[in-house]
Amino acid sequence: MSAPLKNRVLSYTVLVSMVATVAVAAVARDGAVPDWRLTLFLGALSFLAECFAFRIPFGGSVSLAFAIEFAAVLLGGPLMGAIVCVCSAIPPQDIVARKPPLRMLFNVSQLALSGVVAGLTLSAFGVAPLLLQPTPALSLQILVAALAAAAVQALTNMLLVAGAISLSADVPFREVWRQSFSSYSVSLVVLALLGIVLAQLLLLAGLPGALLVVVPFAVSRQTFQVYRHLSESYRDTLRSLIAVLEAKDPYTRGHSERVAFYARQIADGLSLGPESVQTIELAALLHDIGKVGVSVATLTKPAALTSEEYGEVKLHPLSGAQVLEGIDFLAEVVPLIAAHHERMDGSGYPLGLVGSGLPEGAKVLAVADTFDAITSDRAYRRALPFSEAADVVRRAAGDTLDQSVVEALLVRVDADVLARVLRGDIRWEART
Repeated sequence: MSAPLKNRVLSYTVLVSMVATVAVAAVARDGAVPDWRLTLFLGALSFLAECFAFRIPFGGSVSLAFAIEFAAVLLGGPLMGAIVCVCSAIPPQDIVARKPPLRMLFNVSQLALSGVVAGLTLSAFGVAPLLLQPTPALSLQILVAALAAAAVQALTNMLLVAGAISLSADVPFREVWRQSFSSYSVSLVVLALLGIVLAQLLLLAGLPGALLVVVPFAVSRQTFQVYRHLSESYRDTLRSLIAVLEAKDPYTRGHSERVAFYARQIADGLSLGPESVQTIELAALLHDIGKVGVSVATLTKPAALTSEEYGEVKLHPLSGAQVLEGIDFLAEVVPLIAAHHERMDGSGYPLGLVGSGLPEGAKVLAVADTFDAITSDRAYRRALPFSEAADVVRRAAGDTLDQSVVEALLVRVDADVLARVLRGDIRWEART
């Protein structure tokens, strides 16, 4: 990290820490923790939940910590919430990984601040902490206030973390938000509701009531672990398939990853769902797997191909589909790979499909593949600069390439992005 970036991250961390310190001091002056025994219990539970958090492919991490921290806010207000939040800020895995002290300080500060603002949101709705209410019963007012507080707590946490990532990685805030946090809304609603349930159980059944939530979560965690191991096996299968192709044509590795990057940009620009984006990315990575059946001499030939050689190349989409069709978890990518060289006007291959007959994902692959092909050096020609490449795909839009797909590409990929991709500064990475 460059010196200017380090200074910006340091200033940001110091600012967040100062604001958090002032906020915690203010709520500590205005009110005490209503139940230290319960606070310590929830703090320990939050710490354990974060210790046993784990990552799942394309879904972030699974942890009960937010629900526990939110339950603390509901039960005891901003100070109790901040204390419980801080308990999960530095799990053992961070110490083992030797994360920088500055990052740990930031985590402590932003979590404490999120707990405080959530508690203050409850107060703004006229709702007192449940432990301080004479007859704590769940009403519509409390439920609305609780959901608002959960939204504020989550939003504070995500905005502060996204800001830190943006500064440290020198990536636009908007891009960090889109890549890392934009799809968390459903999970946060579930965890918020779980926090409300946990708070009610603790009020009705005391500390043993927490087991009614913790035990099912532990069982679910084991199920997710099995899923994670299975997903890792799937990824290993993908790596093996790509390795086979790389051995035949080393150029393909960089090409496939760039096509996957452009395809993701297009799919996100078209607002396709997470599952569709994942399917398109996998298809982009494997779209040229059928070239294992094409001779090396043809793949690397610097001159124009003969009709016979071109006929050999034109079969690779179907060959790729045949290679993958026996793998169950790749079933959805097979039609995209088979059609990635089809064109809107029917001039593509191998089947000459037209317009509406092309899968949406295949239209995305066609544009991403074409754009990378003309902006990369090949054995038989030099790469085009961005301006010329953009003109090429614009002229093809509505004719051989889908108009909306081309527009989505050119909105999200400009000359600067292309230059960074070709330098290797921006690379496709699996969402894990």
